[in-house]
This record gives sequence, structure tokens and C-alpha cells, in this order.
Amino acid sequence: MEQKLSTLKSLFKLNPPITNESSEPQIGFKMTFSKSSKQLKIKVISARQLPVNYGTIRPHGYLVKVTVFPEKEKYETSVVKESWPTFNEEFPFTLHSSSKYYADYFKGKFISFTVYAVLENTTESVGKRHTGSKLKRFFSFSEFGENTNRFRRSFRHSLNSRRTVGAVTYNLDSKIFTQKLGDDILCTPDIWRGIKEITSGIQTEPREGKNGSVEVTLSYAISEDRKNDVVEISVTKFRCSLQTMQQHEKLGGQLYIKITAFEHDDLIQKMKSDKFDPTISLKLEANTATLRATVNNYNLEQVKILVRLICRNILGKKIVLGKIEIDSNSDLWKEIVKTPSIPITRMINFE
Repeated sequence: MEQKLSTLKSLFKLNPPITNESSEPQIGFKMTFSKSSKQLKIKVISARQLPVNYGTIRPHGYLVKVTVFPEKEKYETSVVKESWPTFNEEFPFTLHSSSKYYADYFKGKFISFTVYAVLENTTESVGKRHTGSKLKRFFSFSEFGENTNRFRRSFRHSLNSRRTVGAVTYNLDSKIFTQKLGDDILCTPDIWRGIKEITSGIQTEPREGKNGSVEVTLSYAISEDRKNDVVEISVTKFRCSLQTMQQHEKLGGQLYIKITAFEHDDLIQKMKSDKFDPTISLKLEANTATLRATVNNYNLEQVKILVRLICRNILGKKIVLGKIEIDSNSDLWKEIVKTPSIPITRMINFE
């Protein structure tokens, strides 16, 4: 009876209520950011529509692991029994950047929420986070200006007792902090996202290449005289596995994407994106990674576009980490020529 009452209470706390029983699981969270301390606080609010059974086993409870990539810290919430659990737990992450602009602290960073069902009542070993700096006095969402000692470092239940419900990844961007709690503190509204199924832990793009992949948008525009046709290519996303990112970090430098266009093997246009630190996922602004090349339709079959991922290490040496070649034999090239003025987007692996 007590468990049923607890479940009803958690239902009334959720806003807005969900009446469709077939809707996907969701997780709610919000964030604040201090411009002076560069500290991001993530509050896990609650979850909805989590599975109530795994075969014949009913989960003891649910927890959420929170990680900010490519930072190293990670945390887990306490275990909550209801399938619509209310957590209301918040965790601090210090963001790092050499830039003096606060918006740059979010570049190349994203949050991963991994939701687990715990099938047995395991004992939690919770360690309070100790810090000797003034960051400890950074406000909490529920009690502005007060200390909080509820921060928990990540702990592990037995893998045999866990089942991965799914995960949510969310790109960090200064534009999502639409509310102000003072001159120094920025805040987001409550954010809800669907929990996507994965096999375990964090999973990136399916069949992702070992060198990473990029989202490419390619288009072809025909000119009136056919001598000034335009090929345009934009790179908008970069992704790689955790193992690949760690290999990039060992090089000790920053990465960038370089795009070059050739006609009869002669260079006709080139550009390179802004540099970025090694990361698992990055969203690039279209205007920073777009190349436009004017080509003669007569020579269209001799045009080639090369996209390369390059690292410039601390010694100034350039290392090519992967490349993509698009020419008249590529399926993507054939599509844009067949449908001029219609942009086509594909996720392509680096070779």
C-alpha cells in the first residue's frame, strides 16, 4: 500500500502528465552555469514511463548516470523505486577552456544520461565529494545560495544486477541558457528528452568508422552558361568513439577539418574549420566549415572534393587522422548531379 501511495505522489509531481501508455521513456533535467567559476550544475529531475518488468523480474529501482564529455567526472543518482522516479539530485561539473568568452566553454561538450534498472537491492556506497575551493558554495537549484553536500561520485552496482534502459545525449550550447538568476548565473528551463535504447553504456553512431565520422551536406547548382556551376559542401557534425577520442588526446594538440576541391587535380578552393579539442561529438557552425567552389559543367567528372580530419600537435606538426574523398564515382556525387539545387545530407566515415 505504501509503495502504491509513493507511486501516486510521483505521478502528481510530473508536469505535464502523460496519458499515452505507449509513449517512450523520458528523462527531465535542467542546468545552471556560473560565468565566474565556470561551473555547470546538472539537476536530474525525474523520469517517465520506465519499464516495470524485465521478463519475470521486477526492478528494485532505477538510477541515472550523468557524464559530461570530454570532461572526466561522472556521477550517479541514488536508486529510486518507482517506474516514474523523482530524483531531484544535482551534480557539479567544472568546464575547461582557454577562451575568455563563456560561450566557448560549451564547444565540443555534451551530456550523457544513462538510465539503469537495478534488479536487486544492492548496498550503495556513496561518497560525498570533497573540494577545498569556493566552488563548493555554488548554489543549488532548490536552495539558492546554500551549501549542498549531496554530490555523489559515480559508484557501481554489480553489472549482473543492472539492466540498461537507455540513454540521452544533449549537446551543450550557450543559447540554451535562456534564464538569468543574477548577473553571473545562467539557467535553462526544464528539459525533457526521450530515452533511446542502447545495449550498454554509451553508444555512438551505428557502424561508425574507427577514425570517426562527419555529417556532410552537399549541393550542386547549375549556372545559366554552365561554366559557373557551384558545388557547396558543409560539415556540420563530427563524431567518434571514446577509444578514438583517447587516441586523439595522446597526440597533444587540437583538431580541425580541412576541405579542398580539385579540378583536373588542380586546387580550385580550400577552407578549414575552427580548431577544437578532441571530443566524442561536436556540432560545427555551418559558416565555419563550408566550401563553395565554382566549376565548369564540362569538367564536372574531373572534380574531386577531399575532407580531412587533421591534428596540429604541440610541436606544430600536422597529422592526418582520416579522410573522405567525394568524386564523380561516389553515390553522393551522383545524387546531387541528378537533383541540382537540392541539398543532400549524409553521415560518412573517415577512411
